[in-house]
Amino acid sequence: MNAPVIKYPIVKPYLPNQDKYHQQITEVFSRNWLTNNGPLVQELERRLAEYLGVEHLLLVANGTLALQVAYAALNVEGEVLTTPFSFAATASSLCWQGIKPHFIDIDADSLNFDVSAVTPERAQSASAILAVHVFGNPCEVDKIDQVAEKYDLKVIYDAAHAFASNYDGKSVLNYGDASTLSLHATKLFHSVEGGAIIFNNKEDYAKAKQLINFGFDSANNPQHVGINAKMSEFHAAMGLTVLDEIDHITSQRKALINQYHQQLSGLLQLQVWHEKGERNGAYMPILLNSEQQLLAVSELLSAEGIQTRRYFYPSLSQVPAYGMQGETDIANGISARILCLPMYTDLQLADVDIICTKLKHALTVFEQSK
Repeated sequence: MNAPVIKYPIVKPYLPNQDKYHQQITEVFSRNWLTNNGPLVQELERRLAEYLGVEHLLLVANGTLALQVAYAALNVEGEVLTTPFSFAATASSLCWQGIKPHFIDIDADSLNFDVSAVTPERAQSASAILAVHVFGNPCEVDKIDQVAEKYDLKVIYDAAHAFASNYDGKSVLNYGDASTLSLHATKLFHSVEGGAIIFNNKEDYAKAKQLINFGFDSANNPQHVGINAKMSEFHAAMGLTVLDEIDHITSQRKALINQYHQQLSGLLQLQVWHEKGERNGAYMPILLNSEQQLLAVSELLSAEGIQTRRYFYPSLSQVPAYGMQGETDIANGISARILCLPMYTDLQLADVDIICTKLKHALTVFEQSK
């Protein structure tokens, strides 16, 4: 039996104007400067910082390296309090650095790190909090700051989904000692592969800039134990070309996410967005009533050519390789019944209507089969 034709993929990388991209690449060839903090990387850093309203933005090769460099720049070690409801890189980047993740449960509505679940004992044993703006939804940044200040903890935000996500009128990337972005091809804004770190402190930024180039100082002597995490000119060229079209991307995604919510509100449990934030359209998650319902609905949608993804699954606190430290009943339950629907810039409002109609039908079929 042939597999169904995929009409609506779960994600689809945004491709900008090809002629503009080729012009950028032509200039790279003419300069013969391919990497090592080239002019396009410098321009992209400047333009992104301006667009996002942040300071001390550093581009790197990918979002996972962004996290690892942030830990090193901030001297994070020992144990870190983090969320189990995230992509694997959040926990694996800690473990790779020899840092022990201790998983704190999430809020059932926002799906974010629940800072109220941090006990004094846990806070006193940790060096940092690593929280995630899940699907771009801003964390309780003010409450996290209060806990961090009380227990002298560093705060790092895995903001892989939080491009163009605002909190109280400014970019959520302004919070914490550092925030990291993924600029992977599937993200709202991308450079094919890439990442960025936004530092609160200029000295941390300066150290990180050395760390991504083997720890070299201005005399090319290794002042720190560093790594090669530099972004290339070819990736920056894509980033600059996509950035030229960012207003179209963000407006389209916001329209799509609003259409989804209009269609599905009251029918399914949806992520509750922070009251001081605004949905950026990075992802479209829905919560089913059970894992059984999720599997049935996903299969029915697949038969209609609609891709879905169990994201995030499994709960990272249930992965032996990450240490399985922490009581995370809420995250474990949500991981078993959350599903993401297609979301990408080329999707149209009419497509959302079709997907939602098929989803409603799948829910009805499941109920009738019980």
